[in-house]
Amino acid sequence: MDAGAFQIDVSHNGTLESRPTGTDALNYDALEPRGRRKAAPSTVSREDVYLMGGRRTQLQANASDIARNFAIAAWAIRQHLNYVARFDFRANNKDEGLNRDIESLVEIQSRPTKFDRGGRATREKGFRLAEARSVLDGDVGLLQIVDGSLQGIESDLIRNPPKIQKDSSHEWVDGVEVDSAGYARRFAIWGRGTGGRGYEYRKNVAAENMIHYGFFERFASEQVRGVSPIVAALNPLRDVYEGFDLALARMKISQLFALAFFRDRNSAPLTQDFPDADSEGDSDNCEANERRPAEIDLSKGPTVLDLDDGERAEFLESKSPSTELQNFSRLVVMVALKALNIPYSFFDEGHTNYSGARCSWLQYERSCLDRRDDQIEMRRRWTVWQLQRWILDGSLRLPRGQTLGDLSWEWVPLGMPWWKPSEEITGDLKAIASGLTSPQKVAKARGMGDVKDNLRETIEFIKFARDLGIKELGEAMRLNFDPGPFASAVTEQQTNG
Repeated sequence: MDAGAFQIDVSHNGTLESRPTGTDALNYDALEPRGRRKAAPSTVSREDVYLMGGRRTQLQANASDIARNFAIAAWAIRQHLNYVARFDFRANNKDEGLNRDIESLVEIQSRPTKFDRGGRATREKGFRLAEARSVLDGDVGLLQIVDGSLQGIESDLIRNPPKIQKDSSHEWVDGVEVDSAGYARRFAIWGRGTGGRGYEYRKNVAAENMIHYGFFERFASEQVRGVSPIVAALNPLRDVYEGFDLALARMKISQLFALAFFRDRNSAPLTQDFPDADSEGDSDNCEANERRPAEIDLSKGPTVLDLDDGERAEFLESKSPSTELQNFSRLVVMVALKALNIPYSFFDEGHTNYSGARCSWLQYERSCLDRRDDQIEMRRRWTVWQLQRWILDGSLRLPRGQTLGDLSWEWVPLGMPWWKPSEEITGDLKAIASGLTSPQKVAKARGMGDVKDNLRETIEFIKFARDLGIKELGEAMRLNFDPGPFASAVTEQQTNG
């Protein structure tokens, strides 16, 4: 055999391995674990296959438990919700009267008694709960009720019906009937059993009456039910949670007095004499000098221990968590937060400086765009449904010649205020003056509401102030909304131009 046809490698355990260097060597190393690591799966299946047979419910219970008991997990979920689950509704039609009518109807429908079938959640609270359950459970169903309200259906309540009729063109996948392309046809809805435990079948509902919201990372034909990214962090979070419990237990032990007695191998057990008062020192044929384990009570103050030869006593103590344990726990928390793209500086504000924190925040903002798009699509479906209802029942009258398709609106995510207003406001003004942005975009990015409404309110306030000044204070009463030299220069330049 040609000696040049093989290449000799040294394996991780020091043994020699040979592998071909010819055509057979043209391979991916990931396909050749050679026993150095756990072999990767060799087949690809639909994502739902990995959560069959109650495994989805088990995963949901695991996530809910860790969020219920571990503060860091609960905080990470709330932090995610704060950035992706808060929006404002704005109608953007040329007819301002129509805009006011639509926004008024949306505001009324957003109240708890209108939005929530249970009458408890407002619009924003309800959509926030949908996001929260998606993070914990993978997906959630929002059932559209005839009266315009929504009923939340948690993930484990969407499950296959008791009786399934086999159809070559359709298939039931974890409570969702889909065609070969993964398009949902029906959902099987269950309810909680007596006392909130177990399941009771309710009914099947058409897919057009259900808003199915969740995390989907594959095409519809390859993933019917959602899977949350937090799944990858459940084991690390539980490890840190249990590590915290053990560290706290050790800390508590270190605050207690624990006394240990030692004796030689051949010595008698450490005991104390308890003479019988009636025996008068006679120990024959009685248990007057019975040897019992020593009982030491340190709560009564200083105690003198009279030990026998070969005996010794020591106090036990537990050291506080080691630096290595703290660093490792910090690393595990950092990795777990990455499941939701949350920077570690959010968790530990002193982890970095201002520049590092701002850079992390900007990257996190970018990572939220995809999830906000999902939120917008969920809200769009809700808005179209409500507009259809209002048009049909006469609550909303469209101008002559217009239809539902002609209406324009948007869901605007809540922006972040300025970190350093004295610097960033000036920067925004320069960007507006340079044509790089617009007042509308700046107001949206900063969470300052609709710039048109802001101008209307400002003009109304100025008129009120002028009227009040003329009547009460005279011409000396004036208001100045000039933010500084730069704005004045821009105004003057535009006026002269």
